[in-house]
Amino acid sequence: MTTRENREVREYRPEDFTWRVREVKDWQGGIEMMIEIDQLDGCVSFGETVKDAKSGLRESLYLWLRTYGESQLPDVQGGAQLIYLDPPMEEEEFDYINRELQLLKG
Repeated sequence: MTTRENREVREYRPEDFTWRVREVKDWQGGIEMMIEIDQLDGCVSFGETVKDAKSGLRESLYLWLRTYGESQLPDVQGGAQLIYLDPPMEEEEFDYINRELQLLKG
């Protein structure tokens, strides 16, 4: 006879974490919105509007969990969600990112 380990299954939502919201330049020189989960490096979504970026954040969180695993999550606190509004990306920052990407291409 086998017994199953009794585990609590928790569904994580983007709203469980702190967000950083920022206007950034897209690769065509236009403007788009970026939302990043502050505690999860690389968990980010982009969209034409905050609503669009927010809708992609759930998938980004799912992919982050598949890549790094639930054990790598920070403690998730209940309560109010924090959202930081970062200043829009400056032209110099956009140019710097593009120069760095060109160096990576070699």
